[in-house]
Amino acid sequence: MRRLLLALAVLAGLAAPAAGAPILSLQDDNLVNVRGPELEARLDALAATGVRVTRVDVLWRVVAPTRPADARNPDDPAYDWGRYDQIARGLRARGIAMMLDFYLTPAWASRSGEGTAAPRPADGARFAAAIARRYSGSHPDPLGGTLPPARSIEIWNEPNLPGFWMPQCRSRGGRAALVSPRVYAALLAASYREIKAVAPRIEVVGGVAGPAGRSPTTCPKDGRAAVGSLDFARLVADEGPPLDAWSLHLYPLGGPLQAFFVPSWSTLPRVVRQVDRLRPGAPIHVTETGYHTSYNRFHRYFVSEAQQAAWVDETVQAAARNPRVQVVTWFNFQDNPRWTGGLLRGDGSRKPSYDRFTVQAGLNPPPAGWAP
Repeated sequence: MRRLLLALAVLAGLAAPAAGAPILSLQDDNLVNVRGPELEARLDALAATGVRVTRVDVLWRVVAPTRPADARNPDDPAYDWGRYDQIARGLRARGIAMMLDFYLTPAWASRSGEGTAAPRPADGARFAAAIARRYSGSHPDPLGGTLPPARSIEIWNEPNLPGFWMPQCRSRGGRAALVSPRVYAALLAASYREIKAVAPRIEVVGGVAGPAGRSPTTCPKDGRAAVGSLDFARLVADEGPPLDAWSLHLYPLGGPLQAFFVPSWSTLPRVVRQVDRLRPGAPIHVTETGYHTSYNRFHRYFVSEAQQAAWVDETVQAAARNPRVQVVTWFNFQDNPRWTGGLLRGDGSRKPSYDRFTVQAGLNPPPAGWAP
């Protein structure tokens, strides 16, 4: 009996909200791939976790396969918002706030035509304006009433990684010149102006840096290299674009409270110092984090399902130790062949981490101002 009581006490301690604990969010990246009843079922499953904030990827190349005549106008006939309108309505109906990001460059918005190509900043910013106008909370819904509002818009996704933004660097004098931070800063500055002009209450989030440590000293001919997340923050800060918050992605090698490399929870203050050069006191959003439970091509490092569950609690504790962290998003909801960090296995069954996450989601709800 004493052992049982001790075990219950330990679990209660793990579940207790930490002082200054962040808002806990959950992303299901499969939402954008399904429609109709299948989408509604996934939204129901997301809501069943108790989470009240989620992140949704807006795939620019899918929404705007051809160049709009008036890119700032979300009602331009070149745009197809159908899947996103259904997601937005479904989230509002379930009381879940929506954070948006956008990426995947259309063929017409860059020189190379590749989806990973850095967009022309003016084109990207006009699309950001269209997103902001459509999901401002006052835009007419084609089905009647108004479309739900977005809480925030992240400018791109992992622009410091070649899988989302190219080129990252150029070779100059035998050394790597890091070019992605400067071009990204131009997109961020232009997007901020465009979004605030049409929806000033939407939070504009910059950075969205992927989990890269060191930057290259030499640059491959094709420019495919990752810029370290700390270097990326420093070099973007050098350009001085406006923003409301900064976001980054953390996938620590080791426990949230033990990992010490860049980027990790323990090194987050070094990023904050760079963000303060742009906007002192700006909130930090960790819009992706988690642990994989089997090997996959993106993450060789993985842990047991029991360890993943324990580190859901530690993730919240680690975030609470950084009072600037406002939001933490667990990525992803369900495993797939390319990503095995879900709370659900590929067959839809629950991992132990599912129960730990639902407890933490209940303990760390968003404040009233985040209601959709």
